[in-house]
Amino acid sequence: MDQTVNQRTLLLIDRVSNDILTLNKRFENIITLAPIDGKDKNVTASEVFQIEVHATAMIRAAEDLLALTRSLKEAWLFGQLGTTVNAERPGTDANAKEVSQALLAWYKKSVST
Repeated sequence: MDQTVNQRTLLLIDRVSNDILTLNKRFENIITLAPIDGKDKNVTASEVFQIEVHATAMIRAAEDLLALTRSLKEAWLFGQLGTTVNAERPGTDANAKEVSQALLAWYKKSVST
């Protein structure tokens, strides 16, 4: 179970890294194509087409990131995430109760004095 969770996590991290790399690289390509000083109309038209291709790829990568965040939110809301965290929860709840009781005792002591 842990191995499949780790593989899934690595796949998601790779997906995010690839999308971010695509966004950065395509933006860099657009910036290098942007200057039009002294260029022929044909060269400019070709570069405009290349810029449109890069912009489309950026939009695709951004949409993939949005879809990924949406699927992660849905998995979190419907309890599909955090299976290993739930195993640690009873100890955490006990610690939270102890802290709560200590704070309550401290508060009552400070109010009564």
